[in-house]
Amino acid sequence: HAGPTYEIKQVPNNATFAADQLAAMSTTKDGLVLKANYVNETLGSIKLGVNASVFYAGLMAWMGWFLFALFGAIGIAALPLDLILAFVDRPRHMDAVEFAEAQVLLRDRVNELVNVGELIKLEREEKAQQNGGKGGGFFSREARKAAAEEKKTLLQFKQAVYLLDEDVEDFRNCTENYQHYNPLIPIGCLIMGIGAFFVSLFWVLHIILYVLPQPPATPFLNSYFHWFDKWFPLFGVLSVALFSFYLLLCGVKGCFKFGMRFLFFQVHPMKLNKTYMSSFLFNIGLVLLCALPVVQFSATAFQDYARNTTISQVVNVQLKYLKFFGWFWRSKVFEYALLCICFLTCIYLGCRPRDSSGANSLDMLDRLRSRSG
Repeated sequence: HAGPTYEIKQVPNNATFAADQLAAMSTTKDGLVLKANYVNETLGSIKLGVNASVFYAGLMAWMGWFLFALFGAIGIAALPLDLILAFVDRPRHMDAVEFAEAQVLLRDRVNELVNVGELIKLEREEKAQQNGGKGGGFFSREARKAAAEEKKTLLQFKQAVYLLDEDVEDFRNCTENYQHYNPLIPIGCLIMGIGAFFVSLFWVLHIILYVLPQPPATPFLNSYFHWFDKWFPLFGVLSVALFSFYLLLCGVKGCFKFGMRFLFFQVHPMKLNKTYMSSFLFNIGLVLLCALPVVQFSATAFQDYARNTTISQVVNVQLKYLKFFGWFWRSKVFEYALLCICFLTCIYLGCRPRDSSGANSLDMLDRLRSRSG
């Protein structure tokens, strides 16, 4: 207790309360009050049960964190860069010499990829005939190695086709579609890229200054949101929504960037009027898996601003102290991983800022011909 305990004297009915009606309690009464409210200091923790929905949310958040820590970190670094590069590499008018050179280069790439596609098709048909429509066998080391090599070649082929598609579209915007191309698109990309750069920078600083230290060095973004609430309350809520939704965009961008650079899985780009249903389903699934980690991370990062809210009580009390899962969040394992991957991505993108095919079309042709020959 910081000060003395007081009791209220008997007050007549309908009388007003005054400060002089408070009197200090006796030492005996103070002791009785303290004894009645005694807390056992040796009790380390209290076990409380949570309902099934909270436990399931913790399980899904823990699983989603592995994807979000990787893809979200990559997206935080890659999203501003790609938006700014969209302005730098915007379509420009080409003279006759530049037009002829670009046309020849694109034609050569198209022919090479057509040959690669034909060889991949023939190789698959030959394997199907040799195995009678069955696989080579899971327990066969040679079959697994051949299947992995075939998958890698197919992913490289799809990557090269996607990049060729992008270059053909840029070529058309520089030539036949030049008069109809909207020049405000690259300017909008530049503005969004600069804005995304500052949002990414603020997120990194907020993680370093508030999320990781214990106690935090400064409230940082929490103070900004409180200041906005004093001016116009809706702007503080919108700012939290903007920073949280930005993390979901970074997760989708990071997945695409990781797939383009390392070819571990098929990329699923989202383009206006050119998106397959499988790509929609893949990206929706990724967003759903990253949604709970983003909510948990935002509630932890903005807990000063979101104090006394239901989500703060669920995330920072119930989920944070769940058995097994809680250790990862109390130790900030995922936050450290996200920050480290983000710094490594910045270094990597500083060396290789633009996407390029992992293998030359001629190299793929040589490999396919050597396997079939």
